[in-house]
Amino acid sequence: MKDNKFDIEELIIRYCEGNVSENEKCDVEDWMSESEENAELVRKMYTLILATDTSIVCDKIDVDAAWMRMKESIDTYDDESKNKKKRGWMLWIQRVAAVLFLPLLIGTYLLYINQQKEDSSVAQVLEIRATSGMTAKTYLPDSTLVYLNAGSVLRYPSEFTGNKREVELMGEAYFEVAKDPSRRFVIATPQQAKIEVLGTKFNLETINKTEEVITTLLEGKVLFSYQKGNQPCSVEMLPGQKVVYHRTCGSIEIHKTDGLSETAWKNGEIIFNNTPLEEALHLLEKHYNVEFIVKNPAFYQYSFTGTFANQRLEQIMKYFHISSSIRWNYIDTYGTKNQIELY
Repeated sequence: MKDNKFDIEELIIRYCEGNVSENEKCDVEDWMSESEENAELVRKMYTLILATDTSIVCDKIDVDAAWMRMKESIDTYDDESKNKKKRGWMLWIQRVAAVLFLPLLIGTYLLYINQQKEDSSVAQVLEIRATSGMTAKTYLPDSTLVYLNAGSVLRYPSEFTGNKREVELMGEAYFEVAKDPSRRFVIATPQQAKIEVLGTKFNLETINKTEEVITTLLEGKVLFSYQKGNQPCSVEMLPGQKVVYHRTCGSIEIHKTDGLSETAWKNGEIIFNNTPLEEALHLLEKHYNVEFIVKNPAFYQYSFTGTFANQRLEQIMKYFHISSSIRWNYIDTYGTKNQIELY
């Protein structure tokens, strides 16, 4: 890539938007590989472009001002790189807050950044929210891929520092963690459970209503740490295992699984594989943003098998009725979720 400010700016913008040829993509990635500063500039510009793309749904965002701050940052970066001075361009990302519609999977992307006072190099806190009935997809600063399920929240720093990569999850997410032997990847949950990995693929769900944490490991190894009373405990998971932690009693269950049912949500699917009714209803509640009320406890003896993609909830409930004679109807409610009674 030519060392020209316009070329760099124009190519990086199109690169972040996915609108470059294969040769241009290689040019940008070669330029990024020249220094960590170059790579960091692209990552920060990518974040700003994602945020400014949301002007159609968030009129309060001053996109023009944000754009001018970005251009000033590029000017600063270009001039200072020649003199090898400390870069201060990170100030342009301050106070950005936006709603993001991601390609393929739609989610709400909120960035909450505290105002910097003295040290502009301090990592700031970003937050992603997936709205009800939607899912979101994003990359963390270390290139870890995350799918966020409906109603979930993920918090992480704008850059990982120190010997750990720490994030917080409320809800459910699927992670493909970038390998970095020098820094563990740690996920904290509201249930005081922690998941530690170096590089792996797994699904993690935290459930406030039942105070449960469910981890399904597809690849690699996971150290699942939890509390049993006042005693810290941990278990090392292997691929094909699902750990269910019950915080109220401090116990865990370990099950074998192929992971298909637990991770189908990120592809917009629901998969039942001899799935008990209680678990099946939980999957439907997340996917359709509803709440089920089971009037007959005998229904909990039923299990279901089937794969659903893009079907209306009513079609799935009809399948339940045919296979088990369960009847259902909507209940009038003024809450945020529709309630469905099974009888």
